[in-house]
Amino acid sequence: MCELLGLAFNKPISPGLSFRGFRHRAGGNKHGWGLAAITPTKARITKEPIRADQSTVSQSLRDDPTLTAPIFIGHVRFASRGEVNLQNTHPFTRRINGSDFVFAHNGTLETRPLKSRVAADFPVEGSTDSELAMCVLLCWMTREHVDPTNYKLFEDFLKDLNVAGDLNLLFSDGKRLYCYHDQGGYKGLCWTHREAPFSQVSLRDEDWEADLGEEKAPDQKGFVIASRKLTDGEDWHEFSHGSLMVFERGDVVYGECRSTEHHGGDVARSIS
Repeated sequence: MCELLGLAFNKPISPGLSFRGFRHRAGGNKHGWGLAAITPTKARITKEPIRADQSTVSQSLRDDPTLTAPIFIGHVRFASRGEVNLQNTHPFTRRINGSDFVFAHNGTLETRPLKSRVAADFPVEGSTDSELAMCVLLCWMTREHVDPTNYKLFEDFLKDLNVAGDLNLLFSDGKRLYCYHDQGGYKGLCWTHREAPFSQVSLRDEDWEADLGEEKAPDQKGFVIASRKLTDGEDWHEFSHGSLMVFERGDVVYGECRSTEHHGGDVARSIS
């Protein structure tokens, strides 16, 4: 199954509220968890091959106010391919162009057509189809000298990769969060926008309420992405199937964004 969590804000934030709810998704994903705090120069990745909701480490991250970054990627794993060990636990990372590239995947891919697309520059260290998919992506990016802002090219490549199976992806180059939703709609992927004036929300996976106005600075804004919505009290929107959305500095820089204006009503806009 696996589930994904992404945070993309204009300023460093704590993942506490979202990660508090997300770690409970380990109930059906007992084979590992990971959380990456991502900045333009470095990613701090913490992960274990155990259930997130039974981990004292994940609980300490949930309650650590000093853990902040503008971008986070989280994952809880159900092992459909590869052994249950640290090496096969998401998120995966490689150092590229002076930044840590971070990647997490939800779905199952046929590995045979992908193995021929991996070069020695990015060897696969574990035994998952997910890490293999990351290495395929990185090989293509470096071989073709892909501009990280050529979002349509990324979307087309991911649609081609999607032919190998189910593909929900979150990845970051340190500056942006890229989110791709499977063309068949596998397992779902959704997002919500947070910006002042903030609302009061309740977690769906824990009896916990929070006033976002007390948690966030007035000038903070950004997006929370998850396989399934994490909260009640704010609007969540489904990704279009087979689509890429890219977030940078708390804004959508590519993809379809349905946002609720303060005066009410959904406004659809396509950004490219």
